Amino acid sequence: MAKKAEELLCYIFEEILPEHGMSLRENQKELSLEMLRALIENKLALCEAEVGTGKTHAYILALTIYNLYAKTKASAVISTSTIALQKALTEEYIPQISNILLEHKIIEKPLTFVIRKGKKHYVCDTRLRTYESSIKNLDRELDQKLLIELKRLTGENENLLDLDNAILTPYVKGRINVLQCRESCPYAVLCRFMNFKKKCMLSGIDFQITNHNFILADLIGRKQGRKPLFPAYHAIVLDESHKLVDAARQMYSTFLEEQELERLLALANGNRVMGVRSMERLEQLSSHILKNSELLFERLGYGLSGNHTREGSRESFTVGLIEQIYIKNIIYGLEQMALLCKEDGGNRTRNVQRGCQNLIDKYNIFLNSNYFICWMEKRENGRLAMCVIPMELERILYEDIWNRAIPSILTSGTMSVRGDFTHFRRNTGINFAPDRRIMETSKESPFDYKNHGMLYIPERMPFPNIRDGKYMEILMEEIKKIINATHGHTLILFTSYWLMERVFYGLKEEISGYPLFMMGKGRLDVISNFRKSGNGVLFASDSAGEGIDLAGDILSSLIVVKLPFPVPDPVMEYQSRQYDDFELYKQDIIIPAMLIKLRQWMGRGIRRESDSAVFTILDSRASLCGKYREEILNALPSMPVTDRLVDVADFIIRKKADSYFEE
Repeated sequence: MAKKAEELLCYIFEEILPEHGMSLRENQKELSLEMLRALIENKLALCEAEVGTGKTHAYILALTIYNLYAKTKASAVISTSTIALQKALTEEYIPQISNILLEHKIIEKPLTFVIRKGKKHYVCDTRLRTYESSIKNLDRELDQKLLIELKRLTGENENLLDLDNAILTPYVKGRINVLQCRESCPYAVLCRFMNFKKKCMLSGIDFQITNHNFILADLIGRKQGRKPLFPAYHAIVLDESHKLVDAARQMYSTFLEEQELERLLALANGNRVMGVRSMERLEQLSSHILKNSELLFERLGYGLSGNHTREGSRESFTVGLIEQIYIKNIIYGLEQMALLCKEDGGNRTRNVQRGCQNLIDKYNIFLNSNYFICWMEKRENGRLAMCVIPMELERILYEDIWNRAIPSILTSGTMSVRGDFTHFRRNTGINFAPDRRIMETSKESPFDYKNHGMLYIPERMPFPNIRDGKYMEILMEEIKKIINATHGHTLILFTSYWLMERVFYGLKEEISGYPLFMMGKGRLDVISNFRKSGNGVLFASDSAGEGIDLAGDILSSLIVVKLPFPVPDPVMEYQSRQYDDFELYKQDIIIPAMLIKLRQWMGRGIRRESDSAVFTILDSRASLCGKYREEILNALPSMPVTDRLVDVADFIIRKKADSYFEE
């Protein structure tokens, strides 16, 4: 099988794809061959493929050829971290490969796929009818466009189920999406979502395309005895795998917001189906529960209360004897409330009963938190949340994901530090797997950075202290000079929203020749406006440092204001305590994380073979005397390095066409 499969794959890359305008890239062919071998040999393959390698085509072809020669046909799961890549897979990559392979009779029928994600992303037919009816009854002229969109969603096409494609506000989507979906629903037989779920579980679908959170939800659910979310599959590809750890930390964490209890008590006390005595008892229990909850959050969240802390602030805590008393009192009150509702309210109060049990389960985790990292977090609404994550998350990931007899391909443009996957293996739990099962490969970008790139690191920058007025003054002056030298066409990446806003508003009045854009949280429309501007300047945070594609001249200058060291959090605090030597911890954890993130950011600069860009680092720690310069230069693609702004201006003049300067 292996030899024939490899020969066919080579033939596709060398003979067939060039006929369709896809020139042979040796790195891409080698990557696909290594992926195919990993599938055949049941490996855990760490496949780093820098920008331009063509990893998506590589794994689609490897999976397809593997399935052609497999004794038993089965689906493959492809997991990503972004909707953009899922759309590219389903609208471009898979249809393109399918058509080519059909034309050359490599496959007999088109490649098939389904997109899988959480139920909240889909339309509930029952809730849609109810909401549509309520809007019609209002009989308002301003609702006509909304009614047209709601009507469109009632069509039989299953693509209409996906709310991510609907032109609706988050509020409206929340009114019509799937919440509780059960076989006992009176509309179950005709329900489009139920039929879609059944279809997804059928064999014969080539690719189950999903996101990291959904695949982890399936694995966690299976461990807890719930029904699988996927049919049997014989391989899994985790694309954008550098985001897997973030997804795992979210899925394996437990979050308990202080308003959860308040909402449950409001629901319970608003339910007037019980007798007078029961309602009096319910009010007593509510008062008891709420009092202990307030005391608990006040004690654990003391350092985060008030207006002096920003949203997202975190503070570690341990559950001591006093906290245990509060939690036990809350659990007792919830147990009594659930029992009271069951005895007097029956089925009419089942939502309250379920809510009680859900909170009891959460509080029990904090009550038995010896093997967990606990912290309090300030949310965007200013309220607090208790959070917990297992200390041994990496080992749990190994047991749940990697310790299965299923080959796995993990791929991304940034997984290693110059081919060293130690940091990635440690964080994902893959280091617990036997070495004989792990395969590693790293493919460099085919782009010509030596001729199409330049790295600018000025020597005059002071240490990046945002509280130092002199530093801020020099920083803004340097950014202004770079923008003028590159004639706009600039993406500026910041490590914090506060610093981004400060610099943006500081330069807004001083730069008049180029449109300025600032990308706030969730403001993806700004990217589109920046792209249309022709020569704009985009101020952005970490979210723009990965996953966006700004090919061409629009992005010809990328500025990194500060080296993207990981922000200290309770998990990192726990990790640091496992080291006797902080310098060793820094070398093992902090510096590799910074270098990988920096490579992700730099990957935004050159997206096509014809692109050219200046890369700037305005952090003195990367300068000639900076402590991280050698590690940074070793991690980034080889290109000319300068500390002279005149070289930047000259590079732009030499590399850009006249039209670049006319916009």
